[in-house]
Amino acid sequence: MWTLRAPSLAVVRIGNAAGRATMKEFACQYAFLRFRPFSETGEFANVGVVLMAAEAGFFDFRLLKRYGRITQFFYPFDREVYLNGRELFKEELQRFAGQLRSDALDGGRRAPNLLLASKRFAELVRPRDAMFHFDQQRLILAADPEAKLDALYDHYCERNFMSREF
Repeated sequence: MWTLRAPSLAVVRIGNAAGRATMKEFACQYAFLRFRPFSETGEFANVGVVLMAAEAGFFDFRLLKRYGRITQFFYPFDREVYLNGRELFKEELQRFAGQLRSDALDGGRRAPNLLLASKRFAELVRPRDAMFHFDQQRLILAADPEAKLDALYDHYCERNFMSREF
């Protein structure tokens, strides 16, 4: 598991092989939201992702909107339980996002409070024994945190890598 201790997590690419400067990349902390209705089996499905790039002042999340795959996989699980749980989790993430933004990411300050943001994110994604829970926290570099969030969501939750040949 990665822990963040550095006061600044941004990485600036000084140049590439041709000597040209490249874009600034931000360290992004992220975690997948998993749905595991039966802890006895350990089976889960990725149903969302949260991503924070504190130095960029960015936090957002994506949650799975379609649930047919979930109800088929966990048959005969009641879809209303999933939908109600998803809605409650969405409300909690929205509340968390507002609080994080006001306390650590912008809140009228010149620079984000990186340590506070990192601690709050770690608390959000800490291990819990619940139907909806986060996988381990991970790190990735991204020049555009929102585009990286979309890419992670598309690949791991929507499974856009799937094709007929696959």
